[in-house]
Amino acid sequence: MGMMRSGSTSSARCATIRPRHSGGGHALRRKPSSVRRPRGQAVVELALTLPILLLLMLGLINLGLMVNGQIILTHAAWEGARAGATLDRSKGEGDDAVRGAVRRAISGLDADALRDPQIAPAEAERNAAPWPGPRGSPLTLTLEYPLTLYLPFPLPVTLRASATTRIEYQNPP
Repeated sequence: MGMMRSGSTSSARCATIRPRHSGGGHALRRKPSSVRRPRGQAVVELALTLPILLLLMLGLINLGLMVNGQIILTHAAWEGARAGATLDRSKGEGDDAVRGAVRRAISGLDADALRDPQIAPAEAERNAAPWPGPRGSPLTLTLEYPLTLYLPFPLPVTLRASATTRIEYQNPP
């Protein structure tokens, strides 16, 4: 068959080919407006959700601080009650030994902010119990600690812990 002429309509003829672009450069056709991405949508979504996420995160941090404080306070109450139950009356130990045990056990919290421990029965009552008292009687120690949580505004909360144990010492006959 030979060579084709430029005027022939054969399918082997070179037609004008339009290049297709894959991302880079300019597109030959515009995208429909419904497919186009709104330019400020991400900024608006961030502006709406960021304050909520920050408040949630701040709330979780404050909850963790409050739970941590409650655990420390409960531990201190048990340590104080144990010290009160095993006092050595021959050495003159009393409620000051209980307060000292509480102050040593309250590490992680401000010991100066702790309210005075409530010890029941009172030291005078325990000392006045006839022999073999107060052995076997319950000793209850109650602690209160003011804690301020910082949400968007300061929120004062009072943590309370109580421990009861059996007194193991006895007064001399």
